Amino acid sequence: MYTGAFDSPGPGPWELEQTHFTRPMTRWMQAVFPGAQMRGMREAFSRYGALVDTVETLPVQGFAYGRIRPLGAPPDSKGHPPRLVMKALFVLHPEMRRRVHRCADAFERKLWREDMARWDGEWRPEAERQNAALAAVEPSALDDDALRAHLRDARTRLEHAMYRHHSLNVTCGLPVGDFIAHAAAWTGKPLSSLLGLLTGSSPVSVGAAEEMTRLVCALRAAPDAAALFASDDDAAATLERLRTWTGEVGAAARAYLDKVGLRLLSGYDVGDYYALEVPIVLVRAIRASLENAALPQTNRAAERLAEIRDAVPADRRADFDALLEEARFVNRLRDERGYLNDAPASGIARRALLEAGRRLADRGRLHATDHALDLSPEEVDALLAGLAGPSADDIAAASHWRATKTHADAPARLGPEPAAPPPVEWLPPASARAMRAINALFAAMFDVRENKTRPQAGAIVSGFAASPGRIDGIARLVVRPEHFQKVQQGDILVAAMTCPSYNVLLPILGAIVTDRGGLLSHAAIVAREYGLPAVVGTRDATRMIPDGARVRVDGGAGTVEILG
Repeated sequence: MYTGAFDSPGPGPWELEQTHFTRPMTRWMQAVFPGAQMRGMREAFSRYGALVDTVETLPVQGFAYGRIRPLGAPPDSKGHPPRLVMKALFVLHPEMRRRVHRCADAFERKLWREDMARWDGEWRPEAERQNAALAAVEPSALDDDALRAHLRDARTRLEHAMYRHHSLNVTCGLPVGDFIAHAAAWTGKPLSSLLGLLTGSSPVSVGAAEEMTRLVCALRAAPDAAALFASDDDAAATLERLRTWTGEVGAAARAYLDKVGLRLLSGYDVGDYYALEVPIVLVRAIRASLENAALPQTNRAAERLAEIRDAVPADRRADFDALLEEARFVNRLRDERGYLNDAPASGIARRALLEAGRRLADRGRLHATDHALDLSPEEVDALLAGLAGPSADDIAAASHWRATKTHADAPARLGPEPAAPPPVEWLPPASARAMRAINALFAAMFDVRENKTRPQAGAIVSGFAASPGRIDGIARLVVRPEHFQKVQQGDILVAAMTCPSYNVLLPILGAIVTDRGGLLSHAAIVAREYGLPAVVGTRDATRMIPDGARVRVDGGAGTVEILG
């Protein structure tokens, strides 16, 4: 199914997506993700008047490649038109004229506040209800026809969840980018300091903190139940005993496990584990929270505000305050739309696919249960119905490709080099403001550092100073889902990237280090909210830092020293 030939999926420049998908996507996800993502982003750009149609995403040998589609530009466009032509287009091209007015109106009305109101009052409750209903279905109790129907429902739910996630990209990103673009120009302060002012505005970034607090309180009042966590022995049995405990302990345990259990733990694809598949992580997280005198305090922004605000010119301080208020207002949506929406929907789909895989493996249609993840939705449906489909050998080969390849095996770009966008000063005022905000946002999300040091004692790995603090600890490389079970309390998580559901690990960790993602990556956000030292965007930490090495993480300096 995979030939190893990386042919461009269409005209124009295509860039490898290395932050959210560090390996080839499962074939099931290839059928679900691209269309949902493109639909959501097209709607978001239109709603906010961006001069972009969408970000097009297509799989090549399973890897996600994307390109930006400027509004009105043909697919094979080699660059923007001359300034005078663009100026005429803003007046004469009906859709570009509408977008320019819509962008100005979005800033004037603070359109993101309307979207946040709909998220809180309509879209989030709907997602949580639908996810809960599907989570309550036990796939192993269904006959084949009912399982096929459940898989169709799970696909529909996940497609809508991903569409909704990406339809809110501009909502949660524009005010944050607008704040950092202006504040950096006014103050000259480093981005890490400016983003520190958002700390405390995204409670969801520390995960099921409310449910964990309730569970810890219940366990501290019930020493016999707390004694379950004295060892790592048979973690799954420990969680089951906890779930069935009488009284408040059992009720609190069920609330916590229902909250985190089916969320994907390690990424964005159904090829990643959900939390209940790695019960040892949950046992260690509960134990670590029990041993802490108190759960971390997350709001440290106020103590930094005065110093930064003093650097703002006096005539701009009211504007600074207003922009910071809007950035803090939307900031929680960045992780909420994943953690409360598509992370559980993905886990629900994975659970159903694994049940289908178990049945198909028992019947000799697959060589292994998890090979079902590399069937398309139509193929898994056909095989469950007893119809013809791909051979077990072909699917095994596809699964092997996905398991053994990483973004290091794929070209960073396909097609011609991307052309430079038009200069911001060519754009109408509101469109220029939006472009500066998006540029600042993307730089904060995706920038990485270059490291050329060899992995040896005394080597320094550099990245972005995402969250202050200094700590020595043991590096634990988590580059595949099964590696989670290695992580012990106080370890330094070293990963290619993180996703919102990594916050299940937060009570265990001493610090976070990532290859990908900048100061607005999920790793940086959760570290700031939880108060963990973090260095992100190192590019090569997972290659340079040996698993089990002792390291010193300095989240204020953005460095990781390999001690030995």
